[in-house]
Amino acid sequence: MTATNRLGELKRDLDGLSQPPDAAEPRYQPDAQTTPEKDRGRGATDPRQIPAPGWKDILVRSWGEISDNSIFLVAGGVTYSILAALFPGLAALVSIYGLFLDPAQVERQINALSTILPQDSMQMISSELHSLVSHSSQTLGIGAIVSLLLALWFASRGMSGMINALNIAYEEKETRGFFKLNFLAIALTVLLLVGGTITIALVGVLPAAAGFLGLGVITKWLLLILEWPILIGVVLTGLAALYRYAPDRKKPQWRWVSPGALFATALWLVGSLLFTVYVTHFNSYNKTYGSLGGIFALLTWLWLSSFVALFGAVINAQSERQTVADSTVADGKPLGQREAFAADTVGKKTS
Repeated sequence: MTATNRLGELKRDLDGLSQPPDAAEPRYQPDAQTTPEKDRGRGATDPRQIPAPGWKDILVRSWGEISDNSIFLVAGGVTYSILAALFPGLAALVSIYGLFLDPAQVERQINALSTILPQDSMQMISSELHSLVSHSSQTLGIGAIVSLLLALWFASRGMSGMINALNIAYEEKETRGFFKLNFLAIALTVLLLVGGTITIALVGVLPAAAGFLGLGVITKWLLLILEWPILIGVVLTGLAALYRYAPDRKKPQWRWVSPGALFATALWLVGSLLFTVYVTHFNSYNKTYGSLGGIFALLTWLWLSSFVALFGAVINAQSERQTVADSTVADGKPLGQREAFAADTVGKKTS
């Protein structure tokens, strides 16, 4: 072999080493349906196309990610952020609702959530709500505007904590600037409050409308039963919006945030009901913490809610990693060029 040929081979080797990761050959080809792993949903373009063995992979990896990324501890941080934002958020909700309808209706409808919150915790929230409703104004003066803006700002701090936690769940690093990040937190907070306002209005107006129209008792009961589907729909929609817009990545398609939103909503409802039954019948928090039992019960419920929301995000991330198809709104870019870790990598097959 001549020196010239040897130099040519070295140059080709160095060129290969210096290739950017985006230019490297992807681990799985787009025609992965023809590979031995086609029964795992490697070519799925919709989560519904992933078969049972693929969902087993997703669940096993998700539980591993919860441990590796300390999601239990991250949920604790989110709990602190939400607790600090809870009462400013209630103040903003009462202020927004009071501009259009009777703010006392907020108190009545939120009290109806006592089935998913421990009684002592609900009493704390009810007491604060009663105070807010008593001092609320239905006029939009300078003082009311300033109070509303301050309440929105402090409430958005809880959303900022959730955004940071969702970045961890999706394994993304925050690169957005201060103004963009805070604008997003405030926008998502406003979206949440507006959704809550519309929900409370619907839940409160439907039975009243039935009475005004002279509809029968059965119709009124049916409308009351509709309260829960409406609330579940709001929770489901809110979680899906969080999963799509909060993480610092290329937005996933709506269908790829649905599995985690459905999973988290179902788990949150069941977990909240079981936790409320436990606190109500065993009364362990009051025995252990005395007069602070309601506070600790509320903290535990907030932690449970935060963890479930993050668990849903991990489920979404791992479902995206189950396929080589582009799960982002770009829809068609190759692996490594989708600007999202979950969409750019493929998860391992579990045994």
